[in-house]
Amino acid sequence: MEPEKFFSDRTNQTLLQQAELAAILRMLSISEGTFSLSIAICNSPVLREYLISKITEQKAGIEKIPIEKNCTDMLAFAEKKITIKRPSAIFITEIENALPSDDVQPRIIRNLNASRELWQQKFSCPVVFWLPEYAATMLQRDALDFASWLSHIFEFVSEQATAMAGTLDSYAGDITSAGKLDANKKRFRIAELEQRIEDAGKPPKPELSQHVLIWLNELAYIYKAIGDLDTAEESIQKSLHIAEKLGNQATIATDYGNLGLIYRTRGDLDKAEQMHTKALEIDEKLGQLEGIANGYGNLGLIYRTRGDLDKAEQMHKKSLEIEEKLGRLEGMASDYGNLGLIYLKRGDMDKAEQMHTKSLEINEKLGRFEGMAIQYGNLGVIHLTRGYLDRAEQMFKKALEIDEKLGRLNGMANHYGNLGTVYKQRGDIKKAREYWEKALELFKKIGMKSEIEKTQRFIDELNKGSDS
Repeated sequence: MEPEKFFSDRTNQTLLQQAELAAILRMLSISEGTFSLSIAICNSPVLREYLISKITEQKAGIEKIPIEKNCTDMLAFAEKKITIKRPSAIFITEIENALPSDDVQPRIIRNLNASRELWQQKFSCPVVFWLPEYAATMLQRDALDFASWLSHIFEFVSEQATAMAGTLDSYAGDITSAGKLDANKKRFRIAELEQRIEDAGKPPKPELSQHVLIWLNELAYIYKAIGDLDTAEESIQKSLHIAEKLGNQATIATDYGNLGLIYRTRGDLDKAEQMHTKALEIDEKLGQLEGIANGYGNLGLIYRTRGDLDKAEQMHKKSLEIEEKLGRLEGMASDYGNLGLIYLKRGDMDKAEQMHTKSLEINEKLGRFEGMAIQYGNLGVIHLTRGYLDRAEQMFKKALEIDEKLGRLNGMANHYGNLGTVYKQRGDIKKAREYWEKALELFKKIGMKSEIEKTQRFIDELNKGSDS
């Protein structure tokens, strides 16, 4: 089952964005060495920067020039800031910084009329102005001479990125569905959610506050999935601030639980336990069985990491009992997987394999690619422990393929590390080092201190062995 088969409605906007991205890349190739003027309309700075990064990955020599606040002459500013002798293209960004809110016809826009011919004389390459929608309208209205030379207008504006459209989004807050998005779609979704949140106001309008809480939690989940823990934490803290003002205890519990997951990923188990305990207390008070099950499961993960396997098993079994009563297959899959890790640590390979297989079957049934990747990885560890290196490699590569598509840095780092161990055991030191270095790079990016230290130790031991 492919992730694209889900989200057929919601990804229509993403498909349009990707088509425009392909179109701008075609224009840059066709127009290389020739002056042309284009506008790329994009309301979200996050999406704009992501799109530019995707373009520069495929097209070398692009000069990006962010406009500063007091600029009134973009041509003179661009000439002063340019660093590449013969750029393949010039991207002018952040023009909105120089647009005063009280000026109906700002000078920076009017000056474009007079400098039109000079742009052509100075630059033998495509020039693309990246503008929010209102600034693009202003340019086409107040710089008519300049606008008449525009050869292309690219639009990266999602109809779903407004707060009002967000209130009708049936997928909002659905982290299971968000988890199925590939890495590119996750980035588009981030831009969409951030634009909605901004559109809702600071603080959000009262009628939008509950929606903003949902958007912030989905945003935090996606940021955590792609390894940006700091921004994920910022989103949760914003949600917590709003929820506390509203007295929304259910969301407060969710926020504490999500903060706990971030602290645990970073290796701060004491802080993580504090957050999960707070969340559990609120959920027990509210009688929220799903939240209680999550709380038990999260505490179980902490006890297992500390090595208290009996307490961890007790927590996961409590969680599983509730999930079975609720008929929540996703929760059951997580609990089976977590119990499998406990049995693996105890050395009971048969029981561990049984649990991970159960979890994998449920995840496959639900089309939960994230869960499938986790369980392929866990089964790979079992095969590795038993010495079945070919089977282990097969599982780790299956897991890696999924997580690369989903953009899950944490999972990718773990699979790289495990593949390094496979090659080390085979005696292929070069390949082992290559995979461990890839793992180390990702662990550093995420900020997982214990994994950084462990992986660095492996690499150091390899290097010592090769020196002797």
